[in-house]
Formats: sequence, C-alpha cells, structure tokens
Amino acid sequence: MEPSPNITIDAQESDPLPQLLTLSIDELVDRALADRPDLLAQAAAICAADSEIRAAKAEYGPRITFSGSAAQTSLWPAASFGHLGSASKPTWSATVQIEWRIFDGGARKHQLNAAESKHREAQNELADKEDNATREVWSAYIAFRTAIRKQQAAVALLESANTSHSASLDAYRYGVRNLVDVLTAEKQLALARLSIVAARSELFLQAVNLEFATGNLLRGTPPVTRPQAPGGRKP
Repeated sequence: MEPSPNITIDAQESDPLPQLLTLSIDELVDRALADRPDLLAQAAAICAADSEIRAAKAEYGPRITFSGSAAQTSLWPAASFGHLGSASKPTWSATVQIEWRIFDGGARKHQLNAAESKHREAQNELADKEDNATREVWSAYIAFRTAIRKQQAAVALLESANTSHSASLDAYRYGVRNLVDVLTAEKQLALARLSIVAARSELFLQAVNLEFATGNLLRGTPPVTRPQAPGGRKP
C-alpha cells in the first residue's frame, strides 16, 4: 500500500475493555486441547502405530488358511448296446493349510522393535504438541493478566499526571511556579496519555491472542474474556 493515502483507524474508544475471564486456566487449557486438528492427527498416528505392533506380533503365531470349492459333475455313461442317459453328481473339495515360521533370522523381532519405536515416537510427539499448546495458553493468560495490570497502572499514572499538571498550572498562575515547571508537567501528562493508549491497545491485543490460543476464533464459541460491569462489579 502506498504511504500517501489517509488510513482511518478505529480507536475503539467507546468499546469496553476486556478485564475478566469467563473460564479458569485449567478450563482454558482443556478448551485449547479439545478438537485441535494437529492433536487429532497425532492421535490417529498413534492408532496406526498400534495396528503395526499388533500386526508384527501376529507374525509370531501360525498362519491358517482355508480354501474350498464345489461343483456339479455331469456323467454320460454308455454301453455297447446304446446310451443309458446322463447323470449329475455334486463334487467338492476343502483344504486347510497351517504355516508356522520357526526361524527367520530375527526379521520379525526387528519388525516388532521398529513398530514399538514408531509408537513411542508418536506418543512423544503427541505429548510435545500438548505441552506446546498448554504453554501457549499459559503465555497468553499471563500476558493478558499483565496487560490488565499495565492498563490499571496507566490509569493511575494519568490521574496523577492530571493532578500534577493542574497543580503546576495553578501554582504558575499565582506566581509560585515558573513556566519550566508547567511545561514539565505538560510533558508528563502527554506521556501518561500515551501510556494509557498503549496499555489499552495492548490489552485488546492480548485478549485476542488469548482467544486465538484457546481456539475460539475458529470454533465460534463464547469468548473467554469479557468487560467489567460498571462500578467494578462482575456482570
């Protein structure tokens, strides 16, 4: 985008600040781990590794095969004085075959070890992904709580800067303070206003980050953050 066009930015000054959580940290972690696509895919990989282990263990047992067939045989007997007519007779056969490998040079053992190693690898990868997801939720949770404290500190700083600026301006009017003191107070007030704008923006950002870490942005479930009711009471 070209830098020249004017971009309208929504300051969200009228939007209430998200300062409360609707769920505990354990519930946030459970929501983040539920129906997560990468975890579901890893669980499927573990099931596939289990199937390979069962198949490798089955190779140690005998292999039994059964086959059978049935047919209808037609006969046309004959005699020296002429044909006697045709006759039909059912015929069938059944075969049972048992195969049991006694020695294979350790091939089945290596195959079983490889399947068990693949199963442990899949389990470790699942645990690692669950740990990463849990760590993401905890980091977002701590960042959100920290952003709340920063916003509260910024409000207190702005109140203090407003009081100091008003006091410096009144003292200057009565000749007690000089112009430098007033300008210094105005600078501190401007910094306090900048601090509260930054703290407000960071609080909104961390709230969205927490929604992202728990997967709410894809599920459409109720948000995990909410604003505080007027007067400091929980809604």
